[in-house]
Amino acid sequence: MRRTELSAQREKFFTAMRSGAWEMPPGLKNLGIRPDLWLKEVSYGHTVYEWPNDGQRDIEGARVFGGWIAGFSDHIVSMTMASALDDGEWFTTTELTTRMFRPMKHGLIRIEGRLVSRGRTTGFVEAEWTDEGGRLIAKAAAAKAIRKMEELGADEYLKQQPSGAPGQKE
Repeated sequence: MRRTELSAQREKFFTAMRSGAWEMPPGLKNLGIRPDLWLKEVSYGHTVYEWPNDGQRDIEGARVFGGWIAGFSDHIVSMTMASALDDGEWFTTTELTTRMFRPMKHGLIRIEGRLVSRGRTTGFVEAEWTDEGGRLIAKAAAAKAIRKMEELGADEYLKQQPSGAPGQKE
């Protein structure tokens, strides 16, 4: 049977994330990534983010810093992978590729993540960045190793999260 809906654990996780109740990891805080504001849609194997590019992450010439694009891309493909996990599973990134096709101008940027393939122990996800005119401006792809939460130590971290995050007891 093919699953097409978020698991109960993932449903709670994304609800906590979108409400701001999720305690963001330091890496996301330090990069200024705001899934509580920018994550607009989530379903099994699919996410949509809308990022208001206001220039705060620019380098010279009103261009977004490529390292920030890669960092945000990693978050997006990771949350896309998370949406396709069963209860008790987590993952780690084994490969991440980010390509920028043109300068990222100011305005609303839409980033759509999608699950390409999901096996028992591996997943492959992509994210496409488009500008307000619908032009492709960047693309990320990632391979993920799927494991039990305990194997990755995620169960201990997630126990510290507010109620509603994966790994939480009600």
